[in-house]
Amino acid sequence: MSNQVFIGVDIGGTKIGVNGIDQSRRPISQHWIEVPSNSHIGPMATVAQIVVGLNTFLEKANLTMKQVAGLGVDSPGPADINGKIEKSANMHPDWEGFQLREQAQRAITQAAGQDVHVSYENDCNAAALWESFVGCPGGDEVMALLAPGTGLGGGIVINGRLLRGSRGMGAELGHVEIVHEPFVEGWKPACGCGQIYCAEAYASMAALMKILPIALAQPKYAKHPLNSIQGEDVWRKRAYKVRGLAAEGDELCRGIFDWQCAAIARLCRQVADTIDPARIVIGGGFIEGGNDLTQRIMNMIRAEFKKIAFKKHAAELRIETAKAGDQAGCLGAALSAWQYAQGK
Repeated sequence: MSNQVFIGVDIGGTKIGVNGIDQSRRPISQHWIEVPSNSHIGPMATVAQIVVGLNTFLEKANLTMKQVAGLGVDSPGPADINGKIEKSANMHPDWEGFQLREQAQRAITQAAGQDVHVSYENDCNAAALWESFVGCPGGDEVMALLAPGTGLGGGIVINGRLLRGSRGMGAELGHVEIVHEPFVEGWKPACGCGQIYCAEAYASMAALMKILPIALAQPKYAKHPLNSIQGEDVWRKRAYKVRGLAAEGDELCRGIFDWQCAAIARLCRQVADTIDPARIVIGGGFIEGGNDLTQRIMNMIRAEFKKIAFKKHAAELRIETAKAGDQAGCLGAALSAWQYAQGK
């Protein structure tokens, strides 16, 4: 059928985003639709919401379930190649061991009244796949995505194909160990995975929540505006304010971002030496603080990378900002479903 479509479902902690592509790999809509993920209730509640999100999107796009040739699902955290979710510090414990791909395929097939294949990708792998396609539609590049957000996700694309690994757990770049000076004395870069010195332990929201209690305890920051924030889950609330204050030029918050940029540059060096990419794309919430802060961040990452990289990498490797924004995950999941249908 010439009017077949491929749908991508991006599962987050609170929301599910849905968009799709046509057979020419063009996005169906300029805007995705969002529905609550209900992940806090349990994985089957999220599966039910995948069906809700799909039906809502199809209705708004004036499409029918019969036109869905395949569906891709992505989720945060590690999972195996068949979509079995592994334990993650950033996910509800009920998700451990859940067969997301299998259960989603069962629910979608039942809702459609016909067999619909569901493919699975880690959310950063899906985002990397789409970012690579946007930047190099011909699929003849080696690239990596780094996405500092709640954690630090990663993805690697080689000639248009994801580097999934033999178990589907490849490109967990946030858990590459780096050597980086601590932001404040007495702080230990412990990662949620249980190890120390992971890149995620330096550059992520999770890292901020561990750095801030030590930094704000210093006498010179006694009257810092972050200390005025009180209430339940106070360190998470304070961490979410750091980006905005950094954009306004706050000394402490900008200093934290600068220090995290140097950590990301060190991770870029590790990635460059391992896979020799044409480019490294930086995405995630780290670059969502407005144009001025984003430009500062990217300039600092590039400058720090050039200081420590091999000469040829320093001269030729491009470090760029992600172009697709929040939709990279669902469009990459849709592209994964398209590749499956093409036998790729």
